[in-house]
Amino acid sequence: MPRQLVIQLKKELFESARKKRLLILAIVFMAAGIMSPTLAKLMPEIMKTALPEGMNVQLPAPTSVDAWTQFFKNSLQFGLLALVLLYADTLCGEVTAGTLINLLTKGLDRRWVVLGKALQLFLLWTAGFWLSFAVSWGYTRYFFDDAPAGSLFFSCLALWLYGCLFLSFLMTASAIAVSGLQSLLLMALLLGLTMLLGIFKRIQRFDPFTLGSRNLEWLTGSAQLADSWPAFVLALVLLGGALVSAVMLFQRRLL
Repeated sequence: MPRQLVIQLKKELFESARKKRLLILAIVFMAAGIMSPTLAKLMPEIMKTALPEGMNVQLPAPTSVDAWTQFFKNSLQFGLLALVLLYADTLCGEVTAGTLINLLTKGLDRRWVVLGKALQLFLLWTAGFWLSFAVSWGYTRYFFDDAPAGSLFFSCLALWLYGCLFLSFLMTASAIAVSGLQSLLLMALLLGLTMLLGIFKRIQRFDPFTLGSRNLEWLTGSAQLADSWPAFVLALVLLGGALVSAVMLFQRRLL
């Protein structure tokens, strides 16, 4: 690994630790892992308390599939969202504050600034996601005896890759934006586009954003991961393209 990239990565991790971001993310991902199977287990009782008095409704017993359904949702709605909110200004914030000028004048290459920040995001997402997975797996095994029909690991691997893809676009958005709010607006537009693409069922196997929405289908075996290999390939291509775009945009940006 290039020395400048290592230096930049260490700087980013130190800053994240100093600002308590690492602690916040650890708490969020741990909570998501614990909450997913716990909510699935308690949901029938919660539903019963919400029903009018005297109404008796037979609710199906919760299964491990319900726990993993909660995990897929919580990973995106809490874990990935926390990363996006905390690091929306990862590039544009430093440009505005002028904190990069001294480093760049001392010879730090701009591309290592971008790639160091991107690598930090990927590391935080990877560590947080798989920590949350391990916690959720342990609690799910404790609460439930059944096993999903499909592949749990590859369903989660697809979700992890979707998170990496989303974070690579965050780097591009932050390279374009002048503020964290503007970066968040660009990410919201991207999310809207992914939802729009989901309408077209014919392109599902090519749509890389389905890696974050079809996990339950792959878990239950109602869809085969092998049929979606073009989406995996395109996700990797777009991820690389987003990082290259972020580097090129940042190299042209005035500080």
